[in-house]
Amino acid sequence: MSNAVCISLLAAMNLFWAGSYTVVKIGLDSMDPLALIFWRLILAFAVLACWIAVRRPSMSMDLRDGFRIIGAGLLLAVSNILWVSGIDLSYASDASLLYVFEPIWGIILASIFLREKLSLSALAGLAIVVAGLLRLSDFDLAKFGWSSGRVGVGNALIVAGLLAESLFSIVLKPIAERRSASVVTAGVMLVTVLVLSVPMAARGNFGVPMGVDSILSILYLSLICTVAGYTLWVAIMKHMPVGVMFFTIFIQAISGPFIAALVLGEPLDNRVIVGGALLIAGMSVAVGGHILREKRRQTAIREEELAAAPFANA
Repeated sequence: MSNAVCISLLAAMNLFWAGSYTVVKIGLDSMDPLALIFWRLILAFAVLACWIAVRRPSMSMDLRDGFRIIGAGLLLAVSNILWVSGIDLSYASDASLLYVFEPIWGIILASIFLREKLSLSALAGLAIVVAGLLRLSDFDLAKFGWSSGRVGVGNALIVAGLLAESLFSIVLKPIAERRSASVVTAGVMLVTVLVLSVPMAARGNFGVPMGVDSILSILYLSLICTVAGYTLWVAIMKHMPVGVMFFTIFIQAISGPFIAALVLGEPLDNRVIVGGALLIAGMSVAVGGHILREKRRQTAIREEELAAAPFANA
């Protein structure tokens, strides 16, 4: 899979993920956060299990990989609980803007734990992104409601959940390079569902979705955002550095507020347009730099092969 194809797929997927904030907000009108997450993930696991039963990919897994999947599943459970609970208290538009924290943390963590070198283009892109984040907050963090009680608590929960989700990719990267993406994703979903089953059973109410809005929300979040989205993300980890992949998430921060404004009527102001433009510029610098480096690397490899060819024939 070429870098251009990977970037195109990630861009498309992030547009669908951007709509998840609005869909979650709609689903929470008839479901509580825990039930919404549980049914989203249990349906995703069921679909992936059926896919694996039909396709029969290799299920081989050593103990170390098993622990990584368990860890990723725990992180996904925690991140979803915090993220959805935060949206319930805050706004879909705020959640999509705050999502910039995940890639920023992910890029830094990938350089530390995965030893992915931060290139000059990545550092430049990150600097532009930080400028975009400051513009999104209008250089005033109160714009995100940190001091306004309910909304501030909700946004704090969203940020904490995004930190847990950024660690998800760091934990799974080593497995993604050598295991089936569908098997890895299904394993993570299974662990997450088992974790969420405990509080669901403890309260004695599984909150089965009944209304049209809740069912459609579950289908969108499960089939598009989870089955397709997470499996695609894990599959692309085989071909690209996680730090570069994280830059594409900034697409959500600019498109999410527009979706929320269109569907939910949430306010949209100039900071979103200017700040979002800076986020896209930062992403373009970092991702474009990676593509150029890969092209130069591939060209160098081909030149080496051509230079060695006469000696091989001799």
